[in-house]
Amino acid sequence: MQAGFTFLILSTLISLLIAPFIIDILYQMKVVRMRGADDSIKIIKARKDKLGTPMMGGIIIIIAVLLVTIAFNWNSYTQIPIIIFIICAALGAIDDLLNIFGKRKRRHTTFKHHLKLALHHKKLSRRIILFIEIPWAFYKNLINPIGSRYGTGLYPHERILIQLVAGAIAVYYIYFEKGMHTLWIGGNTYINIGIWMIPLILLIIIATANSVNITDGLDGLSAGVMVASFMAFFAIALTEKNEPMVLLTATVVGALITYLYFNIKPARVQMGDIGTLALGSLLGIISIILQRELILIVVGGVFLMETMSVIVQKISKKYLHKKVLLMAPLHHHLELIGWSEEKIVMRLWLLSFALAILGIWITLL
Repeated sequence: MQAGFTFLILSTLISLLIAPFIIDILYQMKVVRMRGADDSIKIIKARKDKLGTPMMGGIIIIIAVLLVTIAFNWNSYTQIPIIIFIICAALGAIDDLLNIFGKRKRRHTTFKHHLKLALHHKKLSRRIILFIEIPWAFYKNLINPIGSRYGTGLYPHERILIQLVAGAIAVYYIYFEKGMHTLWIGGNTYINIGIWMIPLILLIIIATANSVNITDGLDGLSAGVMVASFMAFFAIALTEKNEPMVLLTATVVGALITYLYFNIKPARVQMGDIGTLALGSLLGIISIILQRELILIVVGGVFLMETMSVIVQKISKKYLHKKVLLMAPLHHHLELIGWSEEKIVMRLWLLSFALAILGIWITLL
C-alpha cells in the first residue's frame, strides 16, 4: 500500500510541474474550444463562457502516467494496458486536432447512395471498386448513426475501428497469452465463458472509452468521476495483491488529482478526446486484468447513466419522434432544467464515490 501512495504522490508532483507549461503551450498554439465543434454551446447560453478554453489537457495526465510507469512500473502486467492507452490517446489527439483546426465538414455517403453508384456508375472500373467496398460502406452506415453529428473530426466508424485494433491487442494478451477465459460473478466464483471472452473484452474497452468521452461535458465532471473509479480499482488491486495494477491505478489517480485542480470551474484547461478515450480504455482493460468486469458496471455507474441517456434519446427520436430528455447526455438535460454546473458536478461526484465504495464492498463479500 505504501508503494501505491508513493506512486500517487510522485505522479501528482510530476503532473503539477508540467501542467502550467502544457496549458501555456496549448494557449499559444490556439488549441482551444471552438464554437463549431460543440453543439451544446448553441443551446445552453452559459456554456459560451467556455469558448477559448485550452483543449487536449488530457496530455498532462498521459505524460505523467507514461513517465512514472515506464520508469518504475514497466512489466508484463502494465505493457499491454499502456500500449492500449497510447493508441487511444493518439486516436483522441487526431480527433481533437481535426475538430479544432479542420476547415470543412467531411463528406459522408449513405449506403443507399453507395449501392446506387455501384449499380449505375458510368465507369465499369469504378463500379467494380464500389462493389468491393460494399461491406465497408455497410459498416460505416451501421456505426455512424450511433455517434454524434458529422463535423470536421473523425467519424464514429473510424474511431470504433481504431478502438477495435486496441481491443484486439487486449484480446491477444488476455485470452490467448494469459489464457483468461473466466468471468467473476462474486466471491470466489468464476464461470468459464470460453470464446465469449473475446467479444466481452472488445465491448468493455470500446464502451468504457466512449462512455468516459460522453461524460466529459462539464468542468471537473469526468475527471472527478474517474478519480473515484480508479481509486476503487486501486483498492481492488490491493485485495488481489496485484502490485503492478496497484501502482498503475495509483499513478493515474495522482495525475487526475492535478488535472482536476486546473479543470474545476472555471476550467483553465479541458481534457479533450485525447484524455477521455485513453483513460476510458485504460479503466476498461484494468477491470479485465483484475477479472472484475462486472464491478466496472457498478463503479462506472455514472458513465453508464450518461451513455444510456444518449442511447435512449437517439432511440426515442428515431422511433417515437420525440425527445425523452431536453438534451443528451444527462448532464446537459440537468443544465436545461435549471441545475447549476457546480450542483450537477458535485452530485455526480458524490454518486460516483458512493458507487466506488459499493463496488469495493461487493468485491470483499
